[in-house]
Amino acid sequence: MLPNLIYPAGIITLLLLFGLIFCRSAKAKNRLIVVLLLFVFVTGNKLPGAILIRKLEQAYPPYDGAQKADAIVVLGGGTVTKSGPRQIVEVNGAGDRVIYAVQLYRSGAADKLLLGGSYISWRDGTVSSDSGVSSPASEMAELMRMFDVPEDALITQDRSVNTAEEAEEDAKILRELGYNRVILVSSATHMRRAVALFEKQGLEVIPAPTDFSFSDQEWENFLRFDLATSYTFLIPTIGNMDALQDAIKEYLGYFVYKLRGWL
Repeated sequence: MLPNLIYPAGIITLLLLFGLIFCRSAKAKNRLIVVLLLFVFVTGNKLPGAILIRKLEQAYPPYDGAQKADAIVVLGGGTVTKSGPRQIVEVNGAGDRVIYAVQLYRSGAADKLLLGGSYISWRDGTVSSDSGVSSPASEMAELMRMFDVPEDALITQDRSVNTAEEAEEDAKILRELGYNRVILVSSATHMRRAVALFEKQGLEVIPAPTDFSFSDQEWENFLRFDLATSYTFLIPTIGNMDALQDAIKEYLGYFVYKLRGWL
């Protein structure tokens, strides 16, 4: 719950509450309005979030296909439960993880796929699907079967509710199997924290980032500033705030994990 208070929408809410409680004079209210306008302009501008995300995505280079591993580890978070009216397990913005992992498996990068993740019971309740209680791990497995990945290549772990737990629980399974070298598949923005967590478990990690927000060409086009595109830098949008929030979430997660000794 606490991170929501330092995301753009949370800070705007706190500032408005502060104004309602403490700003009695017109002068104080006008000053608060100016502060809010500046804050909305900065956080709603496309540059801050994009720069932070780009930096995260460049933490590790793309997987070059040369290195092989004992297993491909795919982190949960890219699926949406099959539950009416949905007819299949669906993917969200991070669904590239599943598709990329299948491609790596088919290329011979590893013979096993370890799929991890569970839903948070106190927040999400019991997440049910047509086949029973669902989890990110089981949903990824269902999608991979649709891609004709054989059952004996799939290993699921549905006890973890965050990346730290996922690294710990996955490592237990890998050690039992005698595996030590893994190709780690997750969103590029998440890779810095994820690699550190799996290495903390004593595993040899080959990063395989996917779900990039920008290609190199898109980044060059993004930074192009001329009269035709100037309005995109001047008019705040909720999409830009959302991108900034995603970046803050990842940096904050890394800081908190470091503080708690998980990294």
